[in-house]
Amino acid sequence: MTPEERAWEVVRLAFEERIPNPRRTSPSNKVLLGVIAAAVLVGAVISPPGRAVLGDLRESVGVEHAAPALFTLPAPGRLLVVSAEGGGAWVVNADGSRRRLGDFQDARWSPHGLYVVATRRNELSALEPDGDERWSLARRDVSEPRWTGSRTDTRIAYCSGSALRVVGGNGVGDRLLDARGCGATAWRPGPRHVLTYADGTVLVTEDVDARRVLWRHEGSGRVEWSTDGRRLLVSSPHRLDVLGANGRTFSTLRFRENVLGAAFAPGSHALAVHLRAGEGERAASEVRLVGAGASRRLFAATGAFGDIAWSPNGQWLLVAWPSANQWLFIPRARGRLRAVGNISAQFPPRGDVRPMLLVAGRWCCPP
Repeated sequence: MTPEERAWEVVRLAFEERIPNPRRTSPSNKVLLGVIAAAVLVGAVISPPGRAVLGDLRESVGVEHAAPALFTLPAPGRLLVVSAEGGGAWVVNADGSRRRLGDFQDARWSPHGLYVVATRRNELSALEPDGDERWSLARRDVSEPRWTGSRTDTRIAYCSGSALRVVGGNGVGDRLLDARGCGATAWRPGPRHVLTYADGTVLVTEDVDARRVLWRHEGSGRVEWSTDGRRLLVSSPHRLDVLGANGRTFSTLRFRENVLGAAFAPGSHALAVHLRAGEGERAASEVRLVGAGASRRLFAATGAFGDIAWSPNGQWLLVAWPSANQWLFIPRARGRLRAVGNISAQFPPRGDVRPMLLVAGRWCCPP
């Protein structure tokens, strides 16, 4: 067993051997059920409420002394922001300047952040980061775009209804890949165009150019490859499975809480995991950093978090907090977080509904 495998085994056992009926605490000091053993593993301490330090269980009103606007991003790169309520898509630069791309339902970066692939209901488009259109393709019920490849040879996977399709990054060569493969998709980083997708209850990993299936894995869920292409994360409501590049299970973590999101840190196999226990404003939400034989709470609060997204350099984690109308930028190393308020005013939706802003997987490389 390699050192990495031993580290994951320590974390897995910590989660599976947690205390089944933890002592109840007051709401201000409440910790999420099911992560006590992992917290003890790293000596986590609950501080009194109201202190501006990481690890407190915050109230859903938000972090005090938040910046009134998004003046800058804490790390190099650019962020795509999509309003799930039809408010459109924006590019946010590192200096805080932003540009609305248009009335798109989703948007993702191309490799190296050179272009953006965006969707409307019946249209797939490739755009410059300033919003100028390169090409568009009319297809029914377009969703879930994903772009991969080198600077000169790229592919885009997308859904058209329930069908999974692939097209060249220049808009040429559109074809059907799987008639029922729409859903969880992720490109494996590397020189070949290898895509993992869900076909019913089976995950399929396929070389799309050679039209050859490399392996199948029983199971389903949201999927994401690590940036080195050596690990595949499969997220389901109460567990995380980490597979090797050959499709074999490397490690499994189980949770009583709902797993709302998980993401590999760039350049690492460490995971940010978004957990939630309960519903509504009194739900307990938490984001943890898991890996290298340890599990550490990054932030906890009442209410519901939204998307999480790593900075391109892997040093900051963006946590959307819709119930507090804030974004939190949390350092991976121990330190003070940066909170930004009035988020809904900076990405205004249609009508009076506060937008659910999508940022997961959309913080990309510097221009």
